[in-house]
Amino acid sequence: MIGNKCKCCGSRYIRQGFLGQRKFPDLGSADPLSCSFVQTPYMAAFLYRLSFLSALAIAAHGVTPPTAIAELAEATTAEPTPTVAQATTPPATTPTTTPAPGPVKEVVPDANLLKELQANPNPFQLPNQPNQVKTEALQPLTLEQALNLARLNNPQIQVRQLQVQQRQAALRGTEAALYPTLGLQGTAGYQQNGTRLNVTEGTPTQPTGSSLFTTLGESSIRATLNLNYTIFDFVRGAQLAASRDQVTQAELDLEAALEDLQLTVSEAYYRLQNADQLVRIARESVVASERSLKDAEALFRAGVGTQFDVLRQQVQLAQDQQNLVDSIGNQDKARRALVQALNLPQNVNVLTADPVELAAPWNLSLDESIVLAFQNRPELEREVLQRNISYNQAQAARGQVLPQLGLQASYGVNGAINSNLRSGSQALTFPSPTLTNTSSYNYSIGLVLNVPLFDGGLANANAQQQELNGQIAEQNFVLTRNQIRTDVETAFYDLQTNLANIGTTRKAVEQAREALRLARLRFQAGVGTQTEVIDSQRDLTRAEANALNAITAYNLALARIKRAVSNVNNLARAGG
Repeated sequence: MIGNKCKCCGSRYIRQGFLGQRKFPDLGSADPLSCSFVQTPYMAAFLYRLSFLSALAIAAHGVTPPTAIAELAEATTAEPTPTVAQATTPPATTPTTTPAPGPVKEVVPDANLLKELQANPNPFQLPNQPNQVKTEALQPLTLEQALNLARLNNPQIQVRQLQVQQRQAALRGTEAALYPTLGLQGTAGYQQNGTRLNVTEGTPTQPTGSSLFTTLGESSIRATLNLNYTIFDFVRGAQLAASRDQVTQAELDLEAALEDLQLTVSEAYYRLQNADQLVRIARESVVASERSLKDAEALFRAGVGTQFDVLRQQVQLAQDQQNLVDSIGNQDKARRALVQALNLPQNVNVLTADPVELAAPWNLSLDESIVLAFQNRPELEREVLQRNISYNQAQAARGQVLPQLGLQASYGVNGAINSNLRSGSQALTFPSPTLTNTSSYNYSIGLVLNVPLFDGGLANANAQQQELNGQIAEQNFVLTRNQIRTDVETAFYDLQTNLANIGTTRKAVEQAREALRLARLRFQAGVGTQTEVIDSQRDLTRAEANALNAITAYNLALARIKRAVSNVNNLARAGG
């Protein structure tokens, strides 16, 4: 068909044959090779199409094509005489430097890993220099190591452990009420009294105007041993039962916190694995876009491509680079989330040492998982204990207005030294001074009955309040039971769904990779379009991300069903 016009000389030409050779009927006897558009580009197009046929033949025998076609075209078009296609400058390409995280120092874990990464024993010590919070080291950790570190370092676990000790101390205080109390009371002192006697009408022996001073002193010491014991009441037994249940309740809270921590760390670890692989996929996508852009520019310089194809590939490369930047940012946030869950030192960052792979399968059926969760979950037992605690506390409140029988006993000793001193003008006429001492003892024993008659309804109000708390605990038990079943079913269905998706996504990755390879060959041979390459590249990136997300989602669902069932680490039939 005549109507195509040469971009160089304006001559009309006809495209003939499968390879699209150009015939110039309007040039007459002129040498067709004198047209600069026909010289090297014609040979480049021929080589492109020939290389496409060769690549198809090589691929049919399972061999990878040796050299990139773009490199072959660039070597062919390196002629001293410039052509129109070579003289036309393609649009400036987007810089292809792929972003990468800053330099880090990887630390190989050793036998003292748990000791080295333990949290600071002084919780009030805060960094005051920038270098104290700068993360210069990346510490590789397996999931098992991360779980062990979390159990040692996590402050929430330490709080739960302290609460258990607190409840145990309260129990010892309640048990102390079952024993008698024994006390010793002692006093020691000295007292003195003085009197003065004046003679107003005297006698021969006591003349008028004489006086006498008398001083009486006493030094005393007393000691008393008291014994008190409550023989019977309606309070201590209920209080003791409530305190014992509170200790068990605190232990169950610790167990639930450990299960929650295991889920939190597992999720953070799997998400970091996912973020690491998404960064890898994004980098590979950038490399693929750079390669496609290189091919598009080579075709454009050879005159068989268009500026539009180059621009589209530049846009695709920019999008892939932006996706890589976002992926690296998400990776950094995932690392810090895991570090926070582990409560590691301020200058430590982490790497996942475990490969991304399917965790052990879950071999329990849905019905078995639900029944096992009802048996294992500490939250259910905690609500039962809360109900018992409330009713025991109600019984103790009512016992405050019931009779109490007690025993009281005491034994005491007394000692005193008395002095009688006299002085005055006629002191010698009076009896001589005296110094005496005395001692005595006493003891008592008896029963004490205490019968409260009226307290204004305080005990009954407190009892009703605790009984209502017991009823609330019963309803919380029902809510917790239903939530546990929902958690198990949700995690189980997610587990099945993601397990089925893993096979589908893996197959999709293989198909997308092959489709991209063929799209590149078609484009490089001139029989395909840049749109096919871009779409195939997007499909491959999406397929790889979907395959990765399916594995991560399966592992997350497995971690959640373990938490929903609880205490599955020792089960022979359960995974992990």
